[in-house]
Amino acid sequence: MTAQPGDIVVAESGIKWVLLELIGNAFGGQDARLIRPSSDGRPTALLKGVSGLLVIESPSFQPGDPVTVNGLKGGYLGTEDGVARVLLAERRMPTKSGAFVGLDASVARMNIGWLVLENRKV
Repeated sequence: MTAQPGDIVVAESGIKWVLLELIGNAFGGQDARLIRPSSDGRPTALLKGVSGLLVIESPSFQPGDPVTVNGLKGGYLGTEDGVARVLLAERRMPTKSGAFVGLDASVARMNIGWLVLENRKV
């Protein structure tokens, strides 16, 4: 199976990564930009030839599935061309003065790989 954006893959090291995007290389082949959380929780990235990757899981989301985007709760709407759409719930955000501002529901668009990274165990 050929790895696609959003897939959880492993390289020779056996470490799990999420495939963020496929990009062409100078030799006419394809490389994969991979991401995973580092020990401090921030993402780390790696560029690797796609031929050396083994797909472990191809996570899928169904419309309405609860997900988070940058820690904000929402519901998955769908993915098109590797871009996921998530309906973020109404929320209140504090201002510098300590007051709160209400934010209406909104649609966030993000790379499916980032959505997988935040919502699946890697």
